[in-house]
Amino acid sequence: MSEAEAGRAALRRALAPRLGRLGTPLELIAEDVVGEEDATIDWIAASSDGAAWVVLVEPLAAEHELLVRALAQRAWVAARVADWCKLAPSLSLRSEIEPRLLLVAREFDRMLRIAAREASADPIRLARWSGDAEQPDLELLEPLPRVRRPAPALPPAAPRALASVFRTGLTEADLTG
Repeated sequence: MSEAEAGRAALRRALAPRLGRLGTPLELIAEDVVGEEDATIDWIAASSDGAAWVVLVEPLAAEHELLVRALAQRAWVAARVADWCKLAPSLSLRSEIEPRLLLVAREFDRMLRIAAREASADPIRLARWSGDAEQPDLELLEPLPRVRRPAPALPPAAPRALASVFRTGLTEADLTG
C-alpha cells in the first residue's frame, strides 16, 4: 500500500464514526462498494427516514470530477436499492426515496458549491474536514444562497410628441425666394 493510500485509509477510519455528527444520523451499511464504471463508493449509509446515502471522500480539495462521480454513483445506487431491500429486508432503506449524496473533502471551491446546490432538488451535502487526518474535524457546509435578481424594470412609456419651441425667425418668403 502506497503512502497516499495509507493516508486515505487512515482518514476514512477516522471519519466514519464522525459522519453522524453532521445533523443527519447515518448508519453505515456498506464500505468500499464497487459502483458505476468500477469506481469505489467509500460508504453507503441509511438515514432514519430510509434514504440511502452515497458518501464519497476526497482527501484533498474537491475537484469538479467528484460531483460528476457522485451523481453517477447515485444513479447506480438508486437502480439497486429495491434489490438490496429484497436481499436484506432488515435494511432500513426505502427504494421510493432518491438516494442522497454526502461529499467530504478538505476544501470545496465556489463553483463546485453552486453546482452541488443546482444539481438536485434535495441539495447535495458537502462536509469539509480539517485538522489532522488521524483526528479530523468535520463541518457541514451550508448550501450557498441563491442570488435573487431584481425584477426587470417596466419598459419606459412611449415619449410624448414634443412641440418644438425652437424658432428661427424665418418667414415663408425667406424659404421660397
